[in-house]
Amino acid sequence: MTNSSRRKWWVLGSLWALYASFGLVAGSLAPLLSQIRVDLDMSHAAMGAALGAWPFVYLAVSAIAGKLLDRYGLHICLASGAVLISASALLRAGAQSGTGLWFAVAVFGLGGPFISIGAPKLVTEWFTAEERGFAVGLYSTAASLGAITALVIADPLRVATGHWRWVMVIFAAVSLTSGLLWVVVSSQNPLPNDPDLIGDQGEGLWRDPTVRRILVLAFAIFFVGHALNGWMPEMLRAGPWSSRGAAWLTAGGVTIGVIGSLIIPGRVSAYKRPQFLIMMFVAMAVSVWALSASSQTLHVLAIAVIGTVRVCSVPMAMLLLMSSRSVPDARMGAAGGLFFTAGELGGVSGPWVIGIARQNSADFGSSVAVLSLVAIVSAIACWRFWRSGFLNHAE
Repeated sequence: MTNSSRRKWWVLGSLWALYASFGLVAGSLAPLLSQIRVDLDMSHAAMGAALGAWPFVYLAVSAIAGKLLDRYGLHICLASGAVLISASALLRAGAQSGTGLWFAVAVFGLGGPFISIGAPKLVTEWFTAEERGFAVGLYSTAASLGAITALVIADPLRVATGHWRWVMVIFAAVSLTSGLLWVVVSSQNPLPNDPDLIGDQGEGLWRDPTVRRILVLAFAIFFVGHALNGWMPEMLRAGPWSSRGAAWLTAGGVTIGVIGSLIIPGRVSAYKRPQFLIMMFVAMAVSVWALSASSQTLHVLAIAVIGTVRVCSVPMAMLLLMSSRSVPDARMGAAGGLFFTAGELGGVSGPWVIGIARQNSADFGSSVAVLSLVAIVSAIACWRFWRSGFLNHAE
């Protein structure tokens, strides 16, 4: 292996560390909600508002972050993202009120887009078309593993340090360390930045029919994924599972998805990705119905399928975007910004729609029906896009 070949894997490894710290800080509040809410004298509604602060900020700045990545490159922008994520964790540690916590969480939304949008841009700049499937699958495991780590270690760290604020300080140090690692390992972009190209093609991506169809799929994927991320433990608790059992089962599903993400994106050829995405949508549409059943065996099987689809569908859709002839490598930042803007629109609306459906029914049956309907409509749409030739531009 040449020095250049080794270097790109080191660069990908440092990106993985950045993305893992993204997941670590994003998931830092959930295991400590009770202690934080009592300490800051917050209502449940105020805590809910704080938890939802960063997705709205992320949604507002993601397209801008993509353009900045194309203009100024990965080296500066990813380091800036790490600093902002670390600052968010430190501000959480220093929060003295619900308003302070809301502001601290909102800062995460400023830094997060640089990491999630910079990741696919890095892959297009450093890896060949044949290597991109595995590279995308690998970095896609990082945020999930970071969130699982936060779920597992946050409360033990609180007990060991004596206060939840020290947990936030530790997580801030981890994020800052990952940023320093990135600065040391990374170098100037392999592809030169062309400001003229960036300015001329900014609007062209949005007008491209292939890109717009992939954005529709991104919306649907995030709608279902974020809705299940927020509501699936509650769905399981409404059945035969205890709170702890529901949490562990949900985490187990994500773990299976992480394993799948290491295997599936790299093994599926570029020409088979649309068909595989269709199959994943259909599998999700069927599996979510098991959540309304009373059988624990059905739940375990369904969670394994749901976890695989949730974690693998995002990199599969991103690979469709990467392999499209409509998206030159130099424009991957802007394209990724559009992808995550559409995705976060779904990510913000999914949990809200499912919450409304649950509030207006006796159980989660109507919520499951909504999720299944979105998944099956997405499968049909993906099939139509593929048959019409819009997703057949893989290089």
